[in-house]
Amino acid sequence: MPLAWMVNAVWVAITAVAIVVLFSRLLKTKLPLGLIGAAVLTVVLGQGLILWFYNPNVPILSTTQRNIWLAIAFFMALSTTLRAIKWLLLELLVARRNIKIPPFLLDITEWFVLLIVVFITIRLVFGVELTGLLVTSTVASAIIGLALQDTLGNLISGISLQIESPFAVDDWVEIDGIEGIIVRQNWRTLTLRTREDHRVMLTNSTVAQSKIINYSRPTNSQIQSVYLTLSESYSPTMVKNILIEAVTSLDDVRLHPRLRSHVVSMQDGCVTYGLSYWLDDYSDKVIARDKVLTRAWYSLHRAGIAIPDPTGNYQVTLIPEDAAQRQHEALQAQLFDAMQSLHWLDVLSEPQLKQLANRAAVSTYTSGEHLVKQGESGDSLFIITRGSVSVYVRSADGRSVYANQLSAGDFFGETSLLTGEARSASIRANEDTDVIIIDKEAFANVLTQDPTILERFVTALERRQEGISQSLQQDSALRRQEMENGRDAFIQRIRRYLRVP
Repeated sequence: MPLAWMVNAVWVAITAVAIVVLFSRLLKTKLPLGLIGAAVLTVVLGQGLILWFYNPNVPILSTTQRNIWLAIAFFMALSTTLRAIKWLLLELLVARRNIKIPPFLLDITEWFVLLIVVFITIRLVFGVELTGLLVTSTVASAIIGLALQDTLGNLISGISLQIESPFAVDDWVEIDGIEGIIVRQNWRTLTLRTREDHRVMLTNSTVAQSKIINYSRPTNSQIQSVYLTLSESYSPTMVKNILIEAVTSLDDVRLHPRLRSHVVSMQDGCVTYGLSYWLDDYSDKVIARDKVLTRAWYSLHRAGIAIPDPTGNYQVTLIPEDAAQRQHEALQAQLFDAMQSLHWLDVLSEPQLKQLANRAAVSTYTSGEHLVKQGESGDSLFIITRGSVSVYVRSADGRSVYANQLSAGDFFGETSLLTGEARSASIRANEDTDVIIIDKEAFANVLTQDPTILERFVTALERRQEGISQSLQQDSALRRQEMENGRDAFIQRIRRYLRVP
């Protein structure tokens, strides 16, 4: 190989790297370290060989040794030039223009060019005939063909997948029954990362022959559905309204505008309901499903709707005839103990407290659920027995502002109970929270039997108001001022609402 070939190759490599450096400056991006290292090594090797060959003090190499060193320098320069061209194509077309060029196609092209140059160099420089290498026997050709069959199939499948582009890196897909996010694709395999953080490698030929579901296209928003099977004894309209109300209060879940809650099927004495919602990020599928089903369970549980065993395997248990009565009495005793520990209910005698407990209800709310919303109508009082809630009030600009936190022993909703006024604040559970609910009819029934309780109860409420949040204190101050200016009129207003003589 003439020395001029090697010198020209080195200068071409230096020029290519210089152009890449110029573009990297203009595009304000960093050069890959591998390209910088290859360029430095090419320049050092080429300059060293030139000085070596022209130095009279160095022993003269044989023609074969000289050609070997020149070929090494030439291939280094060629490889550096090809890497610089590939970097430019990826940076200018793929990253900047968003033109899809499969990276492994550039790698294959680079290897193919280098292989051709190797064969040409061996033939022209070293004078080796390649006929014996390229033209083999029929048996050898069959063996090589069979050995490369799967490899070539994966290569061609990978190229076709890149051209059709049914997915891209970072897309959530389901391929061959395996769901995951695409983390890497090369000329032979596709790598998925599952939700369990497992790496699954599929060959391109397997991917090309499988059904592909892409959850990231055409947009990241996908419709998800959950299904609940309930007894047919419940009204479908009631169940659907309960499910819709349960999910509507979730801040990061949006119901589908048309599907929402719908009946899917009716069979074997059961009705299957579907609940459809939008999922903006498919990676949150499990989290969103958990939130929806959790809210649905709590809402159905409060409404007295049980979810039957889907397997149909029921255990036969002997239940005493008075089991329901015993359960009711145990619940009433539990309510009585909880209400007796509240000092602001001291105005009630033990029989009156038991009567109130007998007509009260118990409900459980999970984290994030609204117990009441500001502005909605209501006629009940809530007593917290377990857990805690946050109080939010609506500011002048319509924002929901945190006001206070209430825990076990606190209560809210007394104004709605006594006068029927709309809720003055929104109450949201911070955790699983149990509350006792006393409605208008239950409280009015106690007052009807002893009207003198009302004045003592209002006085107890006045003392209790001191522990409410700042925003609610302002409302309580207005209430106290109203009662100071016309306490009798306020009590008469309560009597009229509750229909107490």
